[in-house]
Amino acid sequence: MKKLMTLMMVAVMAFSLSACAGMQKKEQTRVKCPACGYEFEQPMPGGG
Repeated sequence: MKKLMTLMMVAVMAFSLSACAGMQKKEQTRVKCPACGYEFEQPMPGGG
Protein backbone atom coordinates (compact mmCIF):
# COMPACT_ATOMS: atom_id res chain seq x y z
CA MET A 1 0.00 0.00 0.00
CA LYS A 2 2.84 2.39 0.82
CA LYS A 3 4.44 1.80 -2.60
CA LEU A 4 1.15 2.60 -4.32
CA MET A 5 0.75 5.88 -2.44
CA THR A 6 4.36 6.84 -3.21
CA LEU A 7 3.86 6.08 -6.90
CA MET A 8 0.67 8.15 -6.96
CA MET A 9 2.38 11.11 -5.26
CA VAL A 10 5.28 10.98 -7.75
CA ALA A 11 2.83 10.88 -10.66
CA VAL A 12 0.87 13.88 -9.32
CA MET A 13 4.07 15.88 -8.78
CA ALA A 14 5.33 15.06 -12.28
CA PHE A 15 2.00 16.10 -13.78
CA SER A 16 1.96 19.41 -11.90
CA LEU A 17 5.53 20.22 -12.93
CA SER A 18 4.78 19.48 -16.57
CA ALA A 19 1.67 21.67 -16.39
CA CYS A 20 3.70 24.56 -14.98
CA ALA A 21 6.35 24.14 -17.66
CA GLY A 22 3.69 24.11 -20.38
CA MET A 23 2.13 27.33 -19.13
CA GLN A 24 5.48 29.11 -19.03
CA LYS A 25 6.17 28.42 -22.71
CA LYS A 26 2.87 29.98 -23.76
CA GLU A 27 3.69 33.31 -22.10
CA GLN A 28 6.63 33.99 -24.42
CA THR A 29 5.76 35.48 -27.78
CA ARG A 30 7.80 34.96 -30.93
CA VAL A 31 8.49 38.22 -32.75
CA LYS A 32 9.76 38.62 -36.31
CA CYS A 33 11.68 41.74 -37.31
CA PRO A 34 10.02 43.25 -40.40
CA ALA A 35 13.32 44.69 -41.66
CA CYS A 36 15.63 41.67 -41.50
CA GLY A 37 13.29 38.73 -40.83
CA TYR A 38 15.11 37.64 -37.65
CA GLU A 39 12.82 35.78 -35.24
CA PHE A 40 13.30 36.03 -31.48
CA GLU A 41 11.34 35.58 -28.27
CA GLN A 42 9.98 38.74 -26.72
CA PRO A 43 11.48 39.37 -23.27
CA MET A 44 9.04 39.01 -20.38
CA PRO A 45 8.00 42.27 -18.70
CA GLY A 46 9.75 42.93 -15.40
CA GLY A 47 12.98 41.20 -16.41
CA GLY A 48 11.58 37.75 -15.68
